[in-house]
Amino acid sequence: MTTVITRLYADASKAESVANRLRWEGFPRNAVRVITSDGGDSEQIRGRLERADVSDAVVADYASQVASGGAALVIQATYKPLGAARLAREIVEDSGAIDSASEHNDYYMPDRPDHAPSVLKDHPRFMTLPLEPEDYRGGPISRELGLRLLSPHKTRNSAIRGGRHMSRAFWPMPLVSKGRRATSAISGGRHMSKSFWPMPLVSTKPRKNSVIRGGALPLSRLLGWPPISPR
Repeated sequence: MTTVITRLYADASKAESVANRLRWEGFPRNAVRVITSDGGDSEQIRGRLERADVSDAVVADYASQVASGGAALVIQATYKPLGAARLAREIVEDSGAIDSASEHNDYYMPDRPDHAPSVLKDHPRFMTLPLEPEDYRGGPISRELGLRLLSPHKTRNSAIRGGRHMSRAFWPMPLVSKGRRATSAISGGRHMSKSFWPMPLVSTKPRKNSVIRGGALPLSRLLGWPPISPR
């Protein structure tokens, strides 16, 4: 169901101001219409009002008011935004309309059958006619613009234009160094143990089996504790 809410205003600027407020609140642009005379006679204005689903009971009065310089605001409140009908009534209630809500300018209209050629109402190709492949007599767009569909493949050895290497793009430098392989990260090949004071890399002292002084094993024996508690 669609709620059609209509109001009359003294001039088009006032009606457009209210329409912009409704659109700002989330009403679709095609759900809010402002109808003015636009130089038309009463019959033409009446036809616009009827096509905008204004109630038949007030079409004649609306057409007369619009022909005299007024403007009609027509709102089709559906499901967008949420609570559209209630929100529209609140906005137009204190908007300075000439008429007020009644059973004729605030009524429910049954939804009509939808015969749209596409389910995508907001799609940019909504008004595009369906094109059958056998009806098309043109060629590929690439041919019309002189573009090649395929580009000849060339084997490249470098990502740099011209096949150069990055090492030679700015200054000459060898790709592979001929220097001797270093056995130490310290300049001169020294070891860290000999950098500050002489100290052997490997100790010649006998290997100990315990960290406890005297080699006692284990710690419980040193403290006189039994390793296993009888239960």
